[in-house]
Amino acid sequence: MSHPSRQRLGAVALVAAPALTLAAHLAQATPGRHDTASELASIAAHPGRYQASELLGFLAMVLFVPAFLAMAAPLWERRPRVAAVGLTMSVTGLFALVSLMGSGPVSLAMSGATDRAAMVEATDRYESSWLVLVWVLLMVLGYSLGPVVLGFGLWRSDFPVAVPLLLVGGVVLAVADAGRWPLAAGFALTLAGMSLVAVRVWPRTRVPDAAGERQGLAV
Repeated sequence: MSHPSRQRLGAVALVAAPALTLAAHLAQATPGRHDTASELASIAAHPGRYQASELLGFLAMVLFVPAFLAMAAPLWERRPRVAAVGLTMSVTGLFALVSLMGSGPVSLAMSGATDRAAMVEATDRYESSWLVLVWVLLMVLGYSLGPVVLGFGLWRSDFPVAVPLLLVGGVVLAVADAGRWPLAAGFALTLAGMSLVAVRVWPRTRVPDAAGERQGLAV
């Protein structure tokens, strides 16, 4: 694959990955309360929407790999340490999030079980296990903050200051977890920030210098 083709793929991924994340969030039904029993009840009431959300989320995770690589690419020459740290954080956090998403089909099966109380207890036990806590920590530190590190590195490399500001805004709204629409706004801010990067990394066709062309014809 040529260098311009890789740049185009990265730019498309920078837009598609956060857009699919937003779509996955909007596709899933919102529980009445933020507790395990309400979440399982919501899944049981809307299993199709839950599965659609899981599928869109998985596609987003796949596209985040070339997206993060595209964000780091402009930094390798001038700020290699920032590129290495930000990319490592982002990919490690992404893998942690994928590990957490792996419980989705289990949650779907549990939502249809007859003994809902036992399923709630089992889910709470799973979510409080040390391994899940490690994955959550890695997700927050990596998947959430890794792109912010890259965003500030890009700003210091002449990208718009709006890039890191939008990414920080997306993280703040995601961590606040204030409900369906504030969280959707956070995903939208992340989409906007990554879209700005996509515009900058998209390869541009070089326009030949007219004077140079005339000189070449004259020779």
